[in-house]
Amino acid sequence: MIKGLRGMRVKMCTTAIGYKMLSHTLTVLSQKQATGKLLLEQGEQQWQLYFFRGSLVYATGGWHRARRWYRAVGQHCRNFQVDLRGLDAGELWEYQLLQQGIAKNEMNLEQAKAIVQTSLSEVLFSLMGQSNLRREWRPSKKYVSHVIPYLLVSLTELQQVLYSTQQMWQKWKAMSLWLVEPEQAPLLRLPPELKNRFSSNSFLTLANVFNGENTLWDIAFKKKQCVTVATRALQNYIKQGLVNFRTVPDLPSPIEQWRLAAAIAKPGRPLIACIDDSPTVCEFLEQVLLDGGYRVLKIQDPMQGVSLLAKHNPALIFMDVLMPKTTGFALCSFLRKTSAFRETPIVFLTGKDSIVDRTRAKLTGGSDFLSKPASPEKILQVVDKYLKAKSDRSPLAVRHNDLLNSHQLALANS
Repeated sequence: MIKGLRGMRVKMCTTAIGYKMLSHTLTVLSQKQATGKLLLEQGEQQWQLYFFRGSLVYATGGWHRARRWYRAVGQHCRNFQVDLRGLDAGELWEYQLLQQGIAKNEMNLEQAKAIVQTSLSEVLFSLMGQSNLRREWRPSKKYVSHVIPYLLVSLTELQQVLYSTQQMWQKWKAMSLWLVEPEQAPLLRLPPELKNRFSSNSFLTLANVFNGENTLWDIAFKKKQCVTVATRALQNYIKQGLVNFRTVPDLPSPIEQWRLAAAIAKPGRPLIACIDDSPTVCEFLEQVLLDGGYRVLKIQDPMQGVSLLAKHNPALIFMDVLMPKTTGFALCSFLRKTSAFRETPIVFLTGKDSIVDRTRAKLTGGSDFLSKPASPEKILQVVDKYLKAKSDRSPLAVRHNDLLNSHQLALANS
């Protein structure tokens, strides 16, 4: 049993977390005014509950994080438009979208709060039926550095959602469905020898709905019913062994869909070269630039790098100053004397940041100068400064017609 946050800093096991344990855990976090992330794990599944000063910010995770988002948005803000410029694909992208929606008046506070609570209810329902859950508390403000006070779910509201979810779980068990997860997709099949026992029209109608493509949560959303009510139509068929439950993949998140659309619309993503003898710096730049939608050419040996530059002709070059066998200044001066790289933007990214270094960078043909360590924001800003000035080649540029909404981000097979 958890008696305080200190006891939650180590991973623990429990035979069944259930309603009482969830209630106790949430109460402890509220009383401790905790800020951070509660991780709950079962096998390969992981759920995350984020807290700020004891109140819940958002609950997510499980097999179908994106499907849950689309259902919640479709239920409470059907025409919500998603502008994905500048969004981080990492933790809590759902909350970032809510913040953006409110800031741009694309949804009101009541709609956003309803999305938070609907997502919370689905996560809690998944947790109700788990045994041997591993729990880990990670105190940190970085997970929830910016919150909207009105969207925070207080302990009283948490307990209300938890109680109503527990009532739904009790109905689920009463229907003998404790071995079935709503994240599974039911496939209804009638063997030829049993066709005379069922009305063909009614069976075909059900078979079109329970077709193995949509999860029980998806079906409940489409039918605008509680998941227990939507599943009740299957009970008789389940008892007779006529239903198979399949595991289906999650849908791409809004950010993944946008990136895919951008790649299709603009397959010629600009290539950026990173010349630095440090593997750590090259990997950091690669991650930042890939997240920004660019291709990356990593070069750790500047002397061998000249031939790679000539072969791939990058649209922009990041370059260190101090490197083995040569300096960034000498390499930049050499490149500027060739017709291929006379106009290519060359940005020095270095720990040597003096007036002398900056002056020398300009004299040797450098286009810009960034000091290490540079933030991802500054790196992308300098890239946009030079590449967007030439053309609209970057997939980061999104026009109004490229914006996606919950209609376009439809559930599979809907």
